[in-house]
Amino acid sequence: MGMRSQNMKKIFFKYIYLNNRNLIFGVLSACFFALIAFDSNKYYSVALLMVPSLLFNFIVGKMCYEEDSKATKEFLLAMPILKRDIALEKNIIGQICIVVGFCLVNVVFWIVNILFRKSDMFFDVDTMLIIMCFLIVYNTIYIFMNYKFDYSKTQFSSYIVLLFMLVLFKFGNEFKNIIKCANSYILFLIVIVISISSFLITKNRP
Repeated sequence: MGMRSQNMKKIFFKYIYLNNRNLIFGVLSACFFALIAFDSNKYYSVALLMVPSLLFNFIVGKMCYEEDSKATKEFLLAMPILKRDIALEKNIIGQICIVVGFCLVNVVFWIVNILFRKSDMFFDVDTMLIIMCFLIVYNTIYIFMNYKFDYSKTQFSSYIVLLFMLVLFKFGNEFKNIIKCANSYILFLIVIVISISSFLITKNRP
């Protein structure tokens, strides 16, 4: 277990080193999209959805794409680490993308509201929890399909995010009104359950 953990850590930092350009582009594109805050607070939920998704696609998505090449597959098969551990590593990175993305969105919305609208900080925990549930499920499906089948089979999942984004653009205010009826504690427990289930599904994939 200790050796596997060390190998996973080495591969993780090697991925970060080799994909630092994708990481930078992902952060820059996420920050750029977060500037939607200048338009309206109505698009807060859209930003929460798209910013982590952009980070995930630029970082994890690019990793999966590069792994799909024959040379990289042969290299990974030669490593003393199970394929399911590599998939689990991607899941962990994916959930980090969600947290980092949420932080970026809230910082940008806070700056815009304080400096330009002269209003209080815009911060909605319930909206974040609901969007987080969706993103964890999306990331899990994406990673599972990539390692169960191949990279090409993951592309349809991007349309799910696009569809959800269009719904939030169209019904942003209605979405916020529905969320007002939600219970924060129950939502938090749901996020915990989904997150743990996601790790178990990825770790125990065939």
